[in-house]
Amino acid sequence: MKKSNIRILLMVMLYCIGLREAVTGVLQLLGLAESLNASYSVTGSFYNPGPYACCLALVFPFALRDANLSDNKLQKLTGWTMALLCAILIPVTMSRTAIAACGIGGIIAMSDRLNLRRLSKGRLLALGIMCVIIAGGIYIVKKNSADGRLLMWKVAVQAAMEVPLTGVRWSDVAGTYGEAQEQYFASGKGSEQEIMVADAPEYVFNEYLQIAIAYGPLAAAGVIVMIAGALMTAINNKVYDFAGSSAGAAVVMFASYPLQFPLFVIAITLVLSGAWLSSASRIIGPASAGIIVVFTCLFLSNNATGDVRSDFAVAHNLHRAHNYRKSNNLLLGMLPHSADPMILNIIAKNYRALGQPDSAEHYLQKSVNRCPNRLYPHYLLMQLYGDSTFFNPVRQRQEARLILNTREKIHSRAIEEMREEANEILGVEE
Repeated sequence: MKKSNIRILLMVMLYCIGLREAVTGVLQLLGLAESLNASYSVTGSFYNPGPYACCLALVFPFALRDANLSDNKLQKLTGWTMALLCAILIPVTMSRTAIAACGIGGIIAMSDRLNLRRLSKGRLLALGIMCVIIAGGIYIVKKNSADGRLLMWKVAVQAAMEVPLTGVRWSDVAGTYGEAQEQYFASGKGSEQEIMVADAPEYVFNEYLQIAIAYGPLAAAGVIVMIAGALMTAINNKVYDFAGSSAGAAVVMFASYPLQFPLFVIAITLVLSGAWLSSASRIIGPASAGIIVVFTCLFLSNNATGDVRSDFAVAHNLHRAHNYRKSNNLLLGMLPHSADPMILNIIAKNYRALGQPDSAEHYLQKSVNRCPNRLYPHYLLMQLYGDSTFFNPVRQRQEARLILNTREKIHSRAIEEMREEANEILGVEE
């Protein structure tokens, strides 16, 4: 089969993925189908709207080019339909990454018609200023979310620099990130805003850094080279639809987590393979596409992660049943696979119940450093320092003041109760 025919087949497969997701999203938006996440109206076949919108953005460059330039009526109609659905659904999700991927991918897909090289310096400057204004607006709309992502990338870079050359495995990225975030805040480097937005992510919202932590920096560099090569090959051979989609894939991998979803991994594989197959070389193009397919198969068969939420529920139930040792055996085994500080809190509570307050204090301090904006570990420390076997009134009052003075991320009745107890302790002690 000719490479051009294979590219057409790959494009048809991408359209099938995009149209299926778009139709599902429209049905969810109209209330005719249930979203997979009760917190959001539109998620397609994904759990969150962000990756869903990014998946649509991967098909948008093809749709935009076909809608404007295709001579085939069916292809033109398909392009207009897909482009219109993207224009409706992507803004609904408010995914900044998807919007950026659509913008960059669309410009590259239409670059031969836009004649960017012929634009005057004044128009290029105006275009640059407009892009900066749009980027600033997107940042302001969800500032805390953007700051949280910047913190994740900063910490993930630190983690990637400290992992072994071969990485720590895909399933251990979250735990490795959690440890790196502990070290970052324990060092005193964290700003007040970073403390406020810190969280316990399951992934680092940057697949290049995720790969660097999981499989080592060389693997991440190889992925970057493969994507950049696909983009340049498609541009040089004037296959602008695959070039635009390759650029979109690069953007999505930079600021989202598409590799967590098999369907998205397959879509990216189709895009990059099609881009490489545009090569004039009879060897480089097919060989590169073959390498991508092989590594995709290896990745999909070796990226399994454990069900941390289910395991935690079991361990928590064991804690409630006073089976503290067995609970801790499970929880300690979960630490490499999760950044969730609640695991550290329950480990500490188990150690306190077992009469090991030093170990309880150790894990609570780890929890404090992992997510400094959470009050619960401070509350547990306050209780621990009030225990007759580990009595430390000075430290207890310090924790009580922290509970009263720390600005909470999300207010709740539980926080009010913790502050009431802190007030009682300060009232008695002082």
